[in-house]
Amino acid sequence: MKKKEAAVLGMALCLLSLTLAGCQDSAQTQEEIVTPKQEESQEGQDAEPLPEGGGTQETDQADDEGTVAGAIADQVKAPESYSWESGDGMVSVKVDAPIVIPQGEGFKTWRVQSRVFTQEDYDRVSQTLLGGAELWNRDEELMEGSHGFTAAEIDARIAELEARKEENAKQGIEATVKEGSKDKSLDEQIEEWRRLKENAPEEPSLVAVPAVVSYTESTEYEEENWLYGTASVDGRDFFVSLDNNLRDDWRWINFEVRCEEANSNFINIADGTSVAAAELPKEEIKGMAQEAMEAMGFTDFAVAGEEFFSSFSGVEREESTIAQVDQVGYGVYFTRLLEGIPVTYTHAGGNSMEEDVDVSWPYENIWLIYTKGGFANFQWIDPYQIEKESDEYVFLLPWSEIQGIFEEMLVKKYEDFFAENKGVKVSFDINEVRLGYMRVIEKGNVFEGRMVPVWDFFGSETINYPDMSEPYMLGGPYESWLTINAMDGTIIDRELGY
Repeated sequence: MKKKEAAVLGMALCLLSLTLAGCQDSAQTQEEIVTPKQEESQEGQDAEPLPEGGGTQETDQADDEGTVAGAIADQVKAPESYSWESGDGMVSVKVDAPIVIPQGEGFKTWRVQSRVFTQEDYDRVSQTLLGGAELWNRDEELMEGSHGFTAAEIDARIAELEARKEENAKQGIEATVKEGSKDKSLDEQIEEWRRLKENAPEEPSLVAVPAVVSYTESTEYEEENWLYGTASVDGRDFFVSLDNNLRDDWRWINFEVRCEEANSNFINIADGTSVAAAELPKEEIKGMAQEAMEAMGFTDFAVAGEEFFSSFSGVEREESTIAQVDQVGYGVYFTRLLEGIPVTYTHAGGNSMEEDVDVSWPYENIWLIYTKGGFANFQWIDPYQIEKESDEYVFLLPWSEIQGIFEEMLVKKYEDFFAENKGVKVSFDINEVRLGYMRVIEKGNVFEGRMVPVWDFFGSETINYPDMSEPYMLGGPYESWLTINAMDGTIIDRELGY
């Protein structure tokens, strides 16, 4: 269970970072920006009326640059870009954003439910990313005396702690580490590792792990619903974890493949200008990720975003310690396509809940991360089972109404924050507006939802607190500050999912 806790902690850290931090200079998805039809047709003629269901009477048209604008663009009648500024001295908003509209005849509604991972899911991922390599674990019973570590691994850990102790001594720092309710010094940690070495073997004892995916419906955590082990591929070890413990009170399941070299517990980073990041071939990595997804059979997924990631040493985060960057990677996000129209990706995990709600249902996401050494990390969170509700196209409000709702509601959404933080000055900088699908649920219902069209307003927020000299910045290309239901204009909280 120690390994289980570590795996869950790593996943939670990664998802939390994805929610809170964006990458300012990351490349957005390469989805084409469609040039919508203007309010008036060419030569001043009135536009043809929309037929029932939100389609158009004509097929796709091509603009002067050859861009195809489909019926969705005809219906919403949005301009190519949106500019607007407003402010009252305490809160200001600046919008200078292209408007991204998917190509297609229209949106439909889809029914969404949770599903567990299957044997087929595991096999196609394993064959592509691991070449079908067998799984193994260390024999915890035989290596119980050293907590599963070899003598060489313990020596490396002791050397690391002694080096930190020496560096702290030069700076006149006596660092301690919080373990549970106790504070432990570096000397105490070193002594504990030395005691473990007394029973540590020179070579690990291994046991084969059958790669069998199981799911037993239960109200409690079931060990057999979790498949984990290590796969060795071309001299590299990969930790594999498939957690199928989907329950009424726990809707968060995950399938991860993580390279164990140099620590691959990645979090996204805002600085993509470091030397290590600059050396990564971003377009080549994007191509490899797309090829891998195709080989795994994810033909109904498409690139939804990409940015830099970094992994840090598992060092203690006391004030005197600076975490060491182990490696830098480049990650590619993928979301579903529904008849060619993508689900919009944001950093919101959908794992927040209100006080009177018992459980949340995170959104489905897939991403792959590569370093200079090659493939490093795969995550697939909460797979969906999707069924079309109707072949009818839904009604979409015209852009003029969506614009009015945005200008009225953006600041109102954060009124509680402004009320609780007197004297703060906040500025929003919106640099992209995007129309796409989103999974929404009813409050308290985490068993089924619907895919509906929404407008998202992406950008950053800068907060100036009266007692801080430097402003606090949040956001980036995957931080949506307002999400509006494109059918009825209601405001959706992406963290809550409704």
